[in-house]
Amino acid sequence: SIYPSRIGSSLHTLLRHREIAEFVSGAMAGAMTKAVLAPLETIRTRMVVGVGSKQIFGSFMEIMEHNGWQGLWAGNTINMIRIIPTQAIELDTFECVKWSMTSAQERWKEDSSPKIQLGGLTIELPLHLLSPIAVGGAAAGIVSTLVCHPLELCLRIA
Repeated sequence: SIYPSRIGSSLHTLLRHREIAEFVSGAMAGAMTKAVLAPLETIRTRMVVGVGSKQIFGSFMEIMEHNGWQGLWAGNTINMIRIIPTQAIELDTFECVKWSMTSAQERWKEDSSPKIQLGGLTIELPLHLLSPIAVGGAAAGIVSTLVCHPLELCLRIA
């Protein structure tokens, strides 16, 4: 039989891997952000669409009167399905690329930067000048969009 202590131990062992811990951290950060900000998002959406009051407090009171506290989180499930994988992939990709770039730059300082040979011309690529944070951020946005955009399309169709 499976004991809770074995599950906890297995989970702890799994989360020791840096990439998995970053992936889970990104997912949790996205979920917490959407959960906390959902009421504001619901009120903002109602105001933009033109449903009910044009004031924040008035819109809040209308939601509370008609739907109670649960109304503040209306539609949040779809947002969670969208944001959890997006944030998980973004954070994991960012950290992976940043770590890889930093490691490569350290090697380039010891040896030399990568070079391109074009006939008799050698061009040294000054990749050591690139910011690992900037490259990681760009890669994170690109990868999460490529992976999660089809999911967002399916959610909009549903």
